[in-house]
Formats: sequence, structure tokens, C-alpha cells
Amino acid sequence: MTKAEHPRASGRSPRGGPPAWRGVVWPLLISAVALGALIAVLGFGLGTPEDLPGAASPDATTGGGTHPSETILRVTCALAAVAAVAALGGRLARRLGQPPVIGEIAAGLLLGPSALAGLVPASTEVFFPESARPLLSLLAQVGLILFMFAVGSEFDVAELRRSGRVVGVVSQASMVVPFVLGALSALVVYREFAADGIGFIPFAIFLGTAMSITAFPVLARIVQESGLARRPLGTMAMACAAACDVIAWCTLALAMAVAGSGGPWGAVGTVLLAAAVTVVVLRVGRPLVRAAERWADRAQVPVAARVVFLLLLAFSLARLTDVMGVHAIFGAFLAGLLVPHRPGNRMTAVQTGIDSLNRKLLLPLFFVTVGMTVDLTAVTGRAGLLLAGVLVLVVAVVGKLAGTAVTARSAGLPWRTSLGLGVLLNARGVTEIVVLRAGLEAGLINQNAFTVLVVMAVVTTVMTGPALDLLKLSHRRTSAAPGAETASPVTGDAKEKELV
Repeated sequence: MTKAEHPRASGRSPRGGPPAWRGVVWPLLISAVALGALIAVLGFGLGTPEDLPGAASPDATTGGGTHPSETILRVTCALAAVAAVAALGGRLARRLGQPPVIGEIAAGLLLGPSALAGLVPASTEVFFPESARPLLSLLAQVGLILFMFAVGSEFDVAELRRSGRVVGVVSQASMVVPFVLGALSALVVYREFAADGIGFIPFAIFLGTAMSITAFPVLARIVQESGLARRPLGTMAMACAAACDVIAWCTLALAMAVAGSGGPWGAVGTVLLAAAVTVVVLRVGRPLVRAAERWADRAQVPVAARVVFLLLLAFSLARLTDVMGVHAIFGAFLAGLLVPHRPGNRMTAVQTGIDSLNRKLLLPLFFVTVGMTVDLTAVTGRAGLLLAGVLVLVVAVVGKLAGTAVTARSAGLPWRTSLGLGVLLNARGVTEIVVLRAGLEAGLINQNAFTVLVVMAVVTTVMTGPALDLLKLSHRRTSAAPGAETASPVTGDAKEKELV
């Protein structure tokens, strides 16, 4: 055996495994990255106890205050309770033919001041103890950031580019019509819904954006469960929703820029800065991430290092956009665009694992906390708010249905297909709630508006399944026989049947 062939001389283990030095280098590398992330977080002022709302003072963990171990136990118990309630609500919603997120929000409503907390105020301490509230809120925000990161990863830019003329026209109309109607309705609901000190222009832009949202992640689940995933109607709806998402994030960024800058010139500067950062990140960042992926595959980088890399990418860009005056969810979405899903890719597998854990643990916490902050009793007792809520719901539904269906029909699609497309794009679900939460935190809307608009998001999502059944567009039971679709007798318009 030559010196080069000897296991010890080549640096490899005697059994032919990876080099022995990796057992030392990778832990050091992960520790260095984690330490760097901690320094960066502390340097930006993130996560420090004094910055968290309701956080205890340093003296609270010593002496007569709550011990850290007790706080950790309360956080763990509260997280387990919320996860259990969310899982139960999601399972019940799925049995009723609804997306799981509807059950998670409903569970939050039942736990919140609208139901249990209103009847038994002490119950709040079970799910959200006072000492654990800052950490639970922080975990909910982590779940939101990771969710937006996953949405960006699943966003198919290539499919959007391949979309035809009809998809382009319909997607624009499905945004413009409800946006204009929503901005006009802001004239009526401004006094009831606008936060204190917010101007009419940013409020109108935000309300128009909220009216024109389509929930891309929830729509994907609805399309799949309705048997439309591989049919032209489902493909067209997903392409339109993807285009709507792009426009919606841009208009939301504009609303926040106008609200945070204090004037039109400051808003223009913020928007231009955000656009420049987006271009640079996508143009420069994507090749760098691809190169890092190839190097990681060649070097057999362990899963732990890939997890740290993805988390740093998501939270760093989230912090960057937050510092620029745009919400952190934009940065997380942008980070997801840098690591798109590719079948068989190791980084995609790691990202899918992170997303799976997040959707089962942290994201339900976010939606349950949203439901717990909604107080329906504060709205039902005021006639002005009820009328404003009815107006918002009618404008939202009519704007989406009319804008989509009429445009699709004028583009040559049959009426039933056009109406089905409008029904699908009317589902607002998760994306709407994320946008509403961002608007509430940015001071664009008040708590009453948040409550009404969350109800609108739930109603427009719940009505999607029954509306598809009413139009006879759902194909849940036609997948039993592979040839059932082609063997069935042709009735009605053959062109419409092909498009459905």
C-alpha cells in the first residue's frame, strides 16, 4: 500500500467514510455561524428582553420574580396547548371540506375574548400566561417569517413567465377592480377603520390591497382537494394567484412606505430602495446561493449547517427590509425566492423539513394568536361597524368575482369557467391575514378594522368550496377511475368542459 493509498495519509477514515477532519470543522463552523448570528441579532437590537413588549425586568428572574425555568415550562405548556387546539381545529375544518387554517383561526376565536376568554377571563393564563407572552409572541413571529420564506420558495417564477395572455389580463383585472373598489370604500369606512394619526392615502392604498388579495398557499390546497390541480382551470387559477401575489406585495410595500415616511418623497425613496435591493438580491444572490448549494453537495455539508444557512438567509433579509421601512415578511419572501424548490435537491429537502415543522408547531401559534386578538363582541355591539363590515364583505366579493369573471369571459372563456376562476381567486385565507397583521402592526388600521377584515378573509375562504360545488366544477369524486373523465358522456358546451 502506497502512502497516498493509506487511510491515515489521505485524511480519510479507515472504513472509507468522509475525512476525519470534518468531525471537528463542521461543529466549529456551525458554532461560528451561530455566534455571528447572535452578535448580529444583538447588534441590531433584536431579541433583547428590554425590547419585548411586556417583558419582565432583569430583576424579575431573581429573588421574588419568576425563575427562567418556570417561564420556559409555561412557554412549553402553552405552546403544547395551542398546538393541540390548532390541530383539532384544523382536523375538524378538513372534515368539513375547508382548509386547516380556517380551523386554526376558529380555534383562536373560541379561545379569545369572543368566546372562552370573555366568559372565563382566567382561561387566558392557560394558553397565554403573562410571563410567557413575550416569548410566545416572538415564536409566533418566527413562524410567520418561516412561512413567508416557504411561500417564496414554492413560488414558481417560470410558470408565471409561461402564462398566456389570458392569465396576464385576468390577473391584472382581478387585482385592479377590487383595489379600486376598496380604495373608494375607504371614503366610507375611514373614520371607523383607520388607526389614529394615519392619513387617508396610505389607508386607502392598504384597504384596496386587502380587498384584492388572493391566498396563494390556501388556493393551492383548495385546487388540490377539489381535483383541479391538473386541469386547466386549476392551473390558470394558480398562475393568476401568483401574479396577484407579486402585485399585492408591491402595493402593500407602497402603503407602508407612505405611512412610515411621513410624505410622498420619502415614500418614493423607500419604494425605490426596496426595488433596488430586490433586483440586487435576485441578480447577485441567486447565483451565489446556487454556487453555495453546489459546494455544499460536493463537500457533503451536514444537515445542521444547511439549516443554519437557511435560517440566517431568511432572518437576515427579513431584518434588512424591516430596517428599510418595509415589513419583515417581504424580506422573508425574497429570501425564499433565492432557494426555489427543485425536486431531488438536498437544500430543498432541508427547507421542506423546516417548513413541515413550522406548519405543525409555530405557524398554528401565529394563527391562533390572531384569532385570540379578534373580539367579535366589540363589533357586534356597534351598528356603524356592522354596516362597515357588510360593505367591506360585499365590495371584496363583488370586486373579485366581477373583475375576474367579466375579464375572463371577454378574453374568450365560457361563463361557468370564468365564474369558477373568480370564485377561486376570491379565497383570501392565510395571505390576507398576514397582510392584515402587518397593517395592524404598522398602524394603518385599528383593532376594529382588523377584526372585521379577518372575518371577511375567513368568509371568502369558506365560501370557495361550496361555490365550486354549486357551479359543478369540483372533481373530488371523479378520480376513482382513470378513464372516467374521457368516458363520461359529453353534455353542454364541449369547449367549456375542456377548460374546466
